[in-house]
This record gives sequence, C-alpha cells and structure tokens, in this order.
Amino acid sequence: MKIRTVLAFLEDELSFPIDQHSVIEQLGATEIEAPDTQETETISTIIGHVGQERYTTADELFTTIIGNVSDEYIGRKYYDDRGTNPSPAAVGPTDEADVSF
Repeated sequence: MKIRTVLAFLEDELSFPIDQHSVIEQLGATEIEAPDTQETETISTIIGHVGQERYTTADELFTTIIGNVSDEYIGRKYYDDRGTNPSPAAVGPTDEADVSF
C-alpha cells in the first residue's frame, strides 16, 4: 500500500479508540511501500517498538506510523531549500543607490 493511502485505510479498517495490540493483531501484516524504492515495512514493524498503549483517532495512529518509518520513506535526506547562499534578488538591494523611495 502506498503511504499516502494509509490514513484512509486506517479509518476504513479500524474503530477508534483502539489499543496498540489490537492494531497489530488486525493490521500488523499490512505492508507500506517506501516511495522511491522497492522496500516495504509492515505496520507491526513500524509501531511495534513505540510502546503507545492506545490510539484515540486514525490521525493519531497515522502520525505515529509516519513518525516511525525508516529512512527509505524520507524524501531527499538532508535537503534544505533554504540554502546558505540566497540569490541576490532574494536578499534585496545591497547599495543605498539601489534603493528607491
């Protein structure tokens, strides 16, 4: 299953609130595909070590899943779109002569 469909899947398959043991028992073998690789992880593998006893909503469980997937699920690791060298246009005028009022 694609990671973007997990929340809807959880909402359809489970009744909330639900304890972690029940989630693993009912959906633990469900595989979630990493976006850019052939890797998959099961829900059981992802949340099994978390230790949270109860999930009150599908969104809470989804957030736990997203927060505990492995590095294969991360986009461009260490990417920073706010690099250290902004373009001159982004900085603005640097000379008083360039400033117009």
